[in-house]
Amino acid sequence: MKKLFIHPITYTFYITIFFAAGISLAFLIKNFIFIYISSITAFIFIVLSIVLTLNNKNNISIIILILSSMFIGYSYTMIRYYDIFKNTLDNFNKEIKAYNAKILQYEGVIGFRDRYIAYIDKVYDGTNWYNYSGNIRLYNSSLKPIYINDIITVSSKLNLYKNILTNNNSELIIEILADRMLYGAASIYQYNNFVIQKEGFSIINYINNYALKIRREAKESLGANMEAIPYTIAQAILIGDKNLIPYHIREYFIDSGISHILSISGLHISMILSILFLILSFFPMNFYKRILISTITTVIIYPPITLFSISIVRASIMAVCLAISYYFDRNRNPINALFLSGLIILIMNPNSIKDISFQFSFLATLGIILYYPIFNLYIIKNIKELKTNNKIIYIIKNLIIKLLAFFSINIFALIIVLPLSMHHFSILNISSIITNIFAVPLSFIILSSSLITIITYKIYIPLSIYPSLSAEFFTNILIYLAKRFSSINFLKYEISCSLYTAILITSILIFIGIIIRIKINNKKNNL
Repeated sequence: MKKLFIHPITYTFYITIFFAAGISLAFLIKNFIFIYISSITAFIFIVLSIVLTLNNKNNISIIILILSSMFIGYSYTMIRYYDIFKNTLDNFNKEIKAYNAKILQYEGVIGFRDRYIAYIDKVYDGTNWYNYSGNIRLYNSSLKPIYINDIITVSSKLNLYKNILTNNNSELIIEILADRMLYGAASIYQYNNFVIQKEGFSIINYINNYALKIRREAKESLGANMEAIPYTIAQAILIGDKNLIPYHIREYFIDSGISHILSISGLHISMILSILFLILSFFPMNFYKRILISTITTVIIYPPITLFSISIVRASIMAVCLAISYYFDRNRNPINALFLSGLIILIMNPNSIKDISFQFSFLATLGIILYYPIFNLYIIKNIKELKTNNKIIYIIKNLIIKLLAFFSINIFALIIVLPLSMHHFSILNISSIITNIFAVPLSFIILSSSLITIITYKIYIPLSIYPSLSAEFFTNILIYLAKRFSSINFLKYEISCSLYTAILITSILIFIGIIIRIKINNKKNNL
């Protein structure tokens, strides 16, 4: 048992892995009879684990409890998505003239219309109602407002993606949307008849309305003194609104491998955290309190401003778990905290396991956690130990240390997600590694300048000109960089990689990192 739970690997690591395996099996084997078999097996394992614990056989008890988590993951996922698995909306083959929907998420204004994610549980073909379930994108341009958690009945046509996406490449798009459980789109116009059957919870809507007000003020502050194209990039980096970015600019970012900068994610959470942490460093408080306060402040304020973007909510959960581990566990086991956050995310939404942004953000964080301490021990630590009395050399040494730390973090994050990236996009873009080295610090400067612009605009408008000029200048550099690197073709290779091959390579990379970390920890304990 000691070998099974050797630091930094704990029971949380195994429970999350087995729970995730159970979720994956549920999406692969949608057998409703297995729900009962899996639930009964999980119950027997849990009871057996309790009995063994009472008889002081803790080692076997924990192993059985870990195994039970796989059956729990399977049963939980099947029950959670029972209606969708049983009668998927995509399988309905008649025209949909009306439907019942529950508003799940607000995605902002798209094409001058409010866009929502809505869950459909009943559809009407003009004669009968049918129990078919799934998520859709709902556009509202009526005068009647709708809010999160509202349950509505709409007398309007619902278009399934399989019927409207009929081009040659549409099958892949439909498959990607189906992985997110999105099966169609519908619009509510002024002349459409819809009834609110049940109003949503008021506090959620109050927070949402307050967040929309902050977003409008942020856009107004940034747009006051910035040119159009840099403004669209700056607001995408700050609040995640990419709708105004011209198509050719988006292509530059995609082809150069830095499109993730425009999508709100854990990277942006870490930037906001860094800014707050830097501000708090001027106050008389220790390192751990600064970490905790900056994290709590970020996760309270930033997710609402991004309209509770799923990737930001996930990143916030990870940030909170890591911050708590830093504050309360001074030995700090970030691997344990990361897998705990992964478990919480999968419990909240099992379908996250198929989400590319979750896969990439989780693996990138894991790559940094595993490999950066190794690099720090064998490379950076040795550079720090170099003694010099020359102030210029001392400054250069510290600069090299910071640059090496920054570059290594980016490289470890990119390498660990490379196999899955090749699976999803069938391309090996080596230039993205180089581009990200420059693009990430530029985006940090743009985000910081944008925040200062908004604050100064509210205090004294003329003062906001200077930070906005800074944001515009560095945004133009970022666009130029993306454009130049997007044209470099000799560093891009079309390589297809199956899912199982990608998982195998990723597992090997993780396993190597864990083995090295265990050996390092053993050496420390033996000293």
